[in-house]
Amino acid sequence: MLLSCQPQDASFIVEASHPDMDLVNGVLLFKKRPFNGTLNSYYTPSKLKAKTIYRNGKKEGLEVSWHPSGSVATNRFYSKGIKTGVHKGWWDHGLPKYVYHFNALGAYHGNIKEWYRNGVLFRGFNYEHGQEVGLQQLRHLDGSIKANYEVVNGERFGLIGLKKCFRVTTGSQQVK
Repeated sequence: MLLSCQPQDASFIVEASHPDMDLVNGVLLFKKRPFNGTLNSYYTPSKLKAKTIYRNGKKEGLEVSWHPSGSVATNRFYSKGIKTGVHKGWWDHGLPKYVYHFNALGAYHGNIKEWYRNGVLFRGFNYEHGQEVGLQQLRHLDGSIKANYEVVNGERFGLIGLKKCFRVTTGSQQVK
């Protein structure tokens, strides 16, 4: 007969503030053993803030968080503690905040988008296995282009959005 002090499934639910929880070297421990179950955190005793499933002390599956209003704030996926799949976030008023794509190794892979609170696209980047590839764009809050470049074979071509820290005027000894 095999006995376990801790259930091995997501039905074992513990509050994040539990005194027997401890994070050691990236592994969540419950009573000094790798945690298996669901970790919940709350805004108030009846208002859920986040719900994360763990297996062997690492995040596994869907992690969801909510804004204080009750609307969904994030959906993130994990496999053995590594970010995988599509991660999405929303502002508290419902507009998208970000969409990230990860490969099985936790590296960006695919289109990455981030939005300002007002709904204007801030960043639209493309990745393959963690490396920038193809068209990359950054925008200012008003939607105007800040950076617009293409990455080909690891080299950037175009407006990368950098500003000089100083200005030198021809025929002048003064740096501004």
